[in-house]
Amino acid sequence: MPSAFDLIGHNPALQEHWIRRFIAFVIDAVIVAVVGLFFAIPLSFLGWAWWFSGIFWGGIWFIYSILLETIFGGTVGKKIVALRVVAIDRNLDVVHTVVRNLPKIFPLILLIDVLVGAAQQGDPRQRLFDRIARTTVTRVDQGAYMEEQFRMMQHAGPHPMTMPPAPAPQAPPPAPPGAQPASAAPAQGGWPGQAPPSGGGWPQHSWDEQGRLVREMKFCTACGGQLVARGDGKLTCVRCGAVY
Repeated sequence: MPSAFDLIGHNPALQEHWIRRFIAFVIDAVIVAVVGLFFAIPLSFLGWAWWFSGIFWGGIWFIYSILLETIFGGTVGKKIVALRVVAIDRNLDVVHTVVRNLPKIFPLILLIDVLVGAAQQGDPRQRLFDRIARTTVTRVDQGAYMEEQFRMMQHAGPHPMTMPPAPAPQAPPPAPPGAQPASAAPAQGGWPGQAPPSGGGWPQHSWDEQGRLVREMKFCTACGGQLVARGDGKLTCVRCGAVY
């Protein structure tokens, strides 16, 4: 799977994702600055060293991010731009949020965290500490369906391969007189009476009579999670439990 640096120049979905991340970063920075001033002004007479000042603001950001991401799945900035922090292996908990937010204690480490994560192959939405914590950031609006391509790219090629047309079938030779007719060949893709295998992991889209895209429901439009069939014929999301 390519890295974020390989994709971001020509992938609009990834570009929009990181633009949203930057907007959320600015919103959260303003909130952290306002909260930090309530503590910084009374303690300003201490004459902080530059390194202690950075750790002070980073510590507030660290605690702010842990609390909101653990409870609500995202900070105020992420909620405004419809982003959510999710765990890859299981439900998001405080261990995930502590590990992924460690670089925020010092701004320089956070910058390195973003650049190193973008240079590595894998989910292009992950920072380095996202990979360590087994978390990622995904959209929770109608565009979540597009972003789910990034996870699918880890298991299948980014573009379906075009196969050459199959040669036309030749007519069987005529059977000799008195010979028994041959049994019908099994349907393509399985035994007689068995449905052919489904396509690859990529969604199979179609268009209606008005030319509008009809998406195949494979992923939740709220959180991007996988949809599975229920006993009543409806689909439910394995991540957030939404029913379609």
